[in-house]
Amino acid sequence: MQSTQATIARKADWRQGWILVFSGFLPVMAIIALAPTLPTLLAHFHDVPNARLMVPLLITAPSACIALFAPGAGVIADRFGRRKLLLWSMAFYGAGGLMPFVIDNFWAVVAGRVVIGIGEAGVLTVVNTLLADYYEEKERHRWLMIQGVVGSVLGTVTIASSGFLAAQGWQYPFLVYAVAIPILLASMMFLFEPEPRKKAAGPAVTTTPFPYMIALMVCGVTVILSTIYYVQVINFSLLLKELGVDNPKSIGLSMAIPSIGVPIGAVLFKLTTRYGAATQIFLVFAGYAIGLGGIGMAPDYKVALAFAFVQQLANGLIVPALIAWTQSKFSFEHRGRGMGWWASSFFVAQFLSPAVVNMMRGWVGDLQGAFVAFGVIAAVCAVVSCLLRWRAAPLPTSAVL
Repeated sequence: MQSTQATIARKADWRQGWILVFSGFLPVMAIIALAPTLPTLLAHFHDVPNARLMVPLLITAPSACIALFAPGAGVIADRFGRRKLLLWSMAFYGAGGLMPFVIDNFWAVVAGRVVIGIGEAGVLTVVNTLLADYYEEKERHRWLMIQGVVGSVLGTVTIASSGFLAAQGWQYPFLVYAVAIPILLASMMFLFEPEPRKKAAGPAVTTTPFPYMIALMVCGVTVILSTIYYVQVINFSLLLKELGVDNPKSIGLSMAIPSIGVPIGAVLFKLTTRYGAATQIFLVFAGYAIGLGGIGMAPDYKVALAFAFVQQLANGLIVPALIAWTQSKFSFEHRGRGMGWWASSFFVAQFLSPAVVNMMRGWVGDLQGAFVAFGVIAAVCAVVSCLLRWRAAPLPTSAVL
């Protein structure tokens, strides 16, 4: 009896928070760690049929696995528990990530990328679920802000490290995935299975149907926002080349400068939580309208960089805002599945965005025109979200009388 009460009373502290912050970076790292090594991988696997099509898929394959398997990971988390699934997912992540380092075979690398993607689906789903399980809303928002700030710093370090490792040999960048091992060990030591939060003096937790309509709403908003999110992320280097920045080193530096806005956007998320998710989503759409529209109308790359900074502010705000909003929409018993649906939607947009941008580019004639078009779409969405928030606001008492 005493041990059960102690388990229920156990509260998460800074140790669990930091483990979840670093764990949440693992899915991001799986993609960006190989991005600078694409030329090296192409050179090594040049004999593979359709190498220019197949080799880049090594970078995006884990994202496809998240889109496919995250909903299933959410079901497992709700039915069988969070902690065990997270530990197994980290083990899959580490094994899949390091497999190419020891096996020099293209299809072994493909298999490793699929395995790491399956691990990512579990890690991303459970990390965001545990943040809501462990912490009350205010503290949860603080950890989401920290995750956004730390993630942007770690992203820069990871890209620099993988570039250095790629100079040693094609397989060496895969060593960065070994970071999953100490995170796994720390998770085994300090993470615990959360208990459902019961309201004071309330009845026992009962099973309720999964709220499919809410899940579909969350997925719809996430797909729209994420598709616009990836417009600049995926296509900005091509646009810089159109504006006269030809040197790859200059393109990389030019893309790094606006990225300073991402951690600032994460801090902006924390500062605006008091105004609610609807206000934050409006701010993101407004930021995309200004950023994408300005990039599309920029006469040179310097002006484009200034507007890209605004875009990156919105990028830093949107991910924690969407996670916090989704967490608030699902009760404990359905939270894992809800976060799985969200993760799947976010990464489905990664595949939709390039196709949508190419379609828009064909309609308007060039890439800058496509940026302007998406800026207009974001502006319309900002107005719609503002009107919906105004319509949903309760009338003051004087107006009712």
